[in-house]
Amino acid sequence: MKIQKGSYFAKTHEWISQERDNLYIMGISDFAQSELGDIVYIVLPGIEKTYKKGEKIGEVESVKSVSEIYAPVDLKIAGVNLNLNETPELINSDPYTSGYIAKIELLGAADTLDLMDADSYEAFISTIHD
Repeated sequence: MKIQKGSYFAKTHEWISQERDNLYIMGISDFAQSELGDIVYIVLPGIEKTYKKGEKIGEVESVKSVSEIYAPVDLKIAGVNLNLNETPELINSDPYTSGYIAKIELLGAADTLDLMDADSYEAFISTIHD
């Protein structure tokens, strides 16, 4: 299982990674996609919409179930990965690059302090299947 170093993770398995200045890339973790199984459909968040931390911003549908995607921080959607409309399975094959969900702007600079770094997230997910 791949955990991207330099990213921040929420307990709900969303990740963010700084691209530049206040622009971040967001998606669901490799752990989350592996738990979901083959992803067949995604509901992307609305561009330019703002969301509060913990608010539902979209959904991922797999052959097993439908899971909600939550805002890991207070954010504004700067753009979405439109490739996922045609090939949602990119989340399965490459959740941290071509399978990212959105580009976001953080609305609170200290929001990342509430998230886990890669090592903490790895420790967190190791307790899930014990």
